[in-house]
Amino acid sequence: MTKDPILFVDDDALYLRLLECIVDQHGINAHYATSGAQALEVMRAHHCDTMITDLHMPVMDGYKLSKQARKLLPDLQIVMVTADASSEVSRMAGKLGISVVVEKPNTLKKVQEVLNVALSNLPDRSGAGAEISKPGTLDLLGLI
Repeated sequence: MTKDPILFVDDDALYLRLLECIVDQHGINAHYATSGAQALEVMRAHHCDTMITDLHMPVMDGYKLSKQARKLLPDLQIVMVTADASSEVSRMAGKLGISVVVEKPNTLKKVQEVLNVALSNLPDRSGAGAEISKPGTLDLLGLI
């Protein structure tokens, strides 16, 4: 597993709190941000290995954040979480070097499954289109 912190970005503070509770239980080093601007501040202060970000956020969406984040941390692995996991989202994500696109979970079990997907071996950034993963029955971290 990664030594550097994972950065979680979502404008829903309650959702971030849920992620924090799950992540903390498993000793995963993480930072949290409720906006793109706050996420960039975190990245300037701390090296992060992976960023898991929501797509739809006010002011700076996940695409814009990913472009800016890549300038700060060129090797950053990026996972996009969205309720709109369409082929167009996948195409745009792939152009930006986003590793994986996953559907935004709406239950605790699905949140855990998304974390499993995000923390498993991410594919390299080939630009050919990000992989869309629907939460399944992964149990890579024993979270489920």
